[in-house]
Amino acid sequence: MMKLILAIAKLGLRLLYLPCKLFPVQNKVVMLSRESDTEPIDFVLLRQELARRAPETKVVSFCRKQTKKTNPFTYCVFLFRSLYHIATASVAVTDTYSIPLCVLKHKKQLKIIQIWHAVGAVKQFSYQCLDRPGGHTSQMARQMAMHRNYDYIFCTSEATRKIYARAFDTEMEKILPVGMPRVDYIQRPNRSLRERYLAEHPELAGRRIALYLPTFREGLDEGVRALVQASEAYRDTVALLVKPHPLSQLHLSEEHRTAKGWSTYDLMKVCDVVITDYSASSLEASLLHKPVYFYLFDKDEYVARQGLNIDPEQELPLASFREAAQLMGAVALGGYDQGALEEFKNRYIETAETDNTGAIADFLCQFLPQNAPAEHEAVG
Repeated sequence: MMKLILAIAKLGLRLLYLPCKLFPVQNKVVMLSRESDTEPIDFVLLRQELARRAPETKVVSFCRKQTKKTNPFTYCVFLFRSLYHIATASVAVTDTYSIPLCVLKHKKQLKIIQIWHAVGAVKQFSYQCLDRPGGHTSQMARQMAMHRNYDYIFCTSEATRKIYARAFDTEMEKILPVGMPRVDYIQRPNRSLRERYLAEHPELAGRRIALYLPTFREGLDEGVRALVQASEAYRDTVALLVKPHPLSQLHLSEEHRTAKGWSTYDLMKVCDVVITDYSASSLEASLLHKPVYFYLFDKDEYVARQGLNIDPEQELPLASFREAAQLMGAVALGGYDQGALEEFKNRYIETAETDNTGAIADFLCQFLPQNAPAEHEAVG
């Protein structure tokens, strides 16, 4: 039944797309995301850079997060609105799997670029974990043309290129280590952020702030409770703050919650230590040269369910822990192998010393006809 429903939905989408393709291609970049209801930082930075380098180019963003609570009707309307802009764009950029970009047949002029929503890939994803508990089925991947139609996929290192080739099931030639805009943003200094956060939360003054960024998954609650309990022994010197994944339903006391309205990247700049697990936030945090610790209480189960591309216990063994008490003890003690973290960063983010956003904008500009007035629009 589901196969029939998907087939009918794809047919309807294609029929709606056909008249849109009758309109001429414009000097336009369309950006699509299912990660957020607002423009992700990669899109914001790229739009700003294109406004400087190609002010005559129109940039349109379609950003809408899909959850179990998403209204199917309103999402379909949103999706259909994007079809015209895709059909008339010179370049399309996405940071997730995009149904219209992957399923539909497009004009030859359209260049489709994937800028994945994470720097690198610690955990396996997409084609790497088909038919596993943590992934999609092979049948669904084929039926929904998962990650097809990309002309180029951007990444930050040669090591990541090899991972992406497997994850996106594509040839290496399409994967270019041009960088990602967020690499520039994370490294942009902003000392006032910590001052502002401490002004809002004076109870944190004089304590090391440890920011825990867990990967969304089943069975997380037990591990978080153990870490919070272990942190009690060091509460006079260490403050543990937890920023769950947006889809997570973790119940945290006010003491351990991060303030609303603060992005993960800004919180990384505020904190002294980052704790994570199988998230690419470990790579992103390495750009700030702050200690990064791995809390791997369920590693065996996670490897069986999802799989890993990067094994923290091999990459940073002295910063990897399966027991919460040992981890919090190491955080409180303060000693850290900074050299190992630097090697970790250099291996997976080779573009740290370059202008990532500028390089991407230059790359896109080669596909833009210079014939339209400047317009910029974001559709939520």
